[in-house]
Amino acid sequence: MDSTAAIDIALKCLDDDHRHGILAKQIQNLLNRDWEVRISHVYREANFAADFLANRGHLVDFGTHRFNVCDPDLGRWLLYDVMGTAHDRSMISLMS
Repeated sequence: MDSTAAIDIALKCLDDDHRHGILAKQIQNLLNRDWEVRISHVYREANFAADFLANRGHLVDFGTHRFNVCDPDLGRWLLYDVMGTAHDRSMISLMS
């Protein structure tokens, strides 16, 4: 699923029976708090770190995970994000 689909589910899903309905409701509750939040679509080419973590998410059990040490590979992708380095989509899959 791409991030535009995730944003649509998080912001528009009102069906508790939808497979992501409970999560969408929790996101909506967070967004409705007294603070300013902006959600926007960012192409993976502009957010390597998030793309790396999303791909790594397929390798762990479902649930919440906390990491006390940064994955060495994640550090490289964070550096690319900070520097504003761009890569072609086909190159990203080869580099992951």
